[in-house]
Amino acid sequence: MMKRLTAAALLFAAPPAHAADAPSWDVDPEASRVGFVAEQSGSPVPGEFTAFDASIAFDRDAPDAGRVDVEIEIASVDAGSAERDDTITSEQLFHAEKHPTARFVADDFTHKDGKRYVAHGELTMRGQTHPVDLPFTLAVTRRDATLKAVAEGTVTVKRLRWGIGQGVWRNTGMVPNEVDIEIRIVATRPAGD
Repeated sequence: MMKRLTAAALLFAAPPAHAADAPSWDVDPEASRVGFVAEQSGSPVPGEFTAFDASIAFDRDAPDAGRVDVEIEIASVDAGSAERDDTITSEQLFHAEKHPTARFVADDFTHKDGKRYVAHGELTMRGQTHPVDLPFTLAVTRRDATLKAVAEGTVTVKRLRWGIGQGVWRNTGMVPNEVDIEIRIVATRPAGD
């Protein structure tokens, strides 16, 4: 399983000044999550992608030196039913057979204030790439010789911009264009790194 990180994982570190020197974080796959909430016929439809991988270099004290590269396996979607999962991966939506992964890459970060940051990156889905600004909070704590980082964020994207919605699924009256992507990444590293 490639569940190492996600579209939020982009969020940890502690001192070095260059991304190449930034410490690596080990993601806790059981505590981390890449999820979404869509809507169908007026009812929320939550789900998540259970397989994802990422490389992360991020210094919370020098966010402009950070970089994250996250890859998500579309076929790992879990939206609560096999029928719904099949629909999401079908040619009319993500077309997972032709486009098996989604990817978020960011190397531009802004520190808003306190624990709030924004990752300015590009999201590729269904073979199309568009800019996405992902706001997130980052909390780093220390226990003994280990640092623990928790990054959480939500961003709303318009699915049709990526072509996610062909045929009847282009109808935004049935399924609105807006979909929330939710991330929670938990990662650790030795405090001395």
